[in-house]
Amino acid sequence: MRRAAYWLIPLIAFGVALFIALFLVEINPAAPKVHSADATEETTSVVGLKDRIGSWIRHFSKGGEDNYLYPVNEVTLKLDMGDKNSDLDLYRLIIKPKNSDELLQCKEELKKTDLPYVTQNEGDVQTIMVDSTDKSALQSLVTKLKTYQITAKLSPYSEEK
Repeated sequence: MRRAAYWLIPLIAFGVALFIALFLVEINPAAPKVHSADATEETTSVVGLKDRIGSWIRHFSKGGEDNYLYPVNEVTLKLDMGDKNSDLDLYRLIIKPKNSDELLQCKEELKKTDLPYVTQNEGDVQTIMVDSTDKSALQSLVTKLKTYQITAKLSPYSEEK
């Protein structure tokens, strides 16, 4: 009995491992085969790296992988406005809160209006800048901030400075 158990347990373990390996290969037949580079081939060239990346992208564009999405970290848009000047005037609202309470009130009001804003730290002074083409929205924001006794300066903005 001991002799049978001595040989039977390793045979069962080997059979289970073989079954798992074959099962994994069978359920994933469409996976691309990964080939390692030869040890004699040097891949320090940037051109070689671009070729590998290009073939990888071409594989997914031609293959059956429909749900693959390429990761996007940054999108850059280049708009050609031509020689025409835009009819939209850009206005800048500059808010310089004196303390953290005023800063909190400014940010809460800006969240309510859904206007994009930028905060800049200049030493101990924080400045909030809001750029928009809607002068009435900025003017209403100025009046709301006046109720909290926060001063804000609204002026036309041009990038040619």
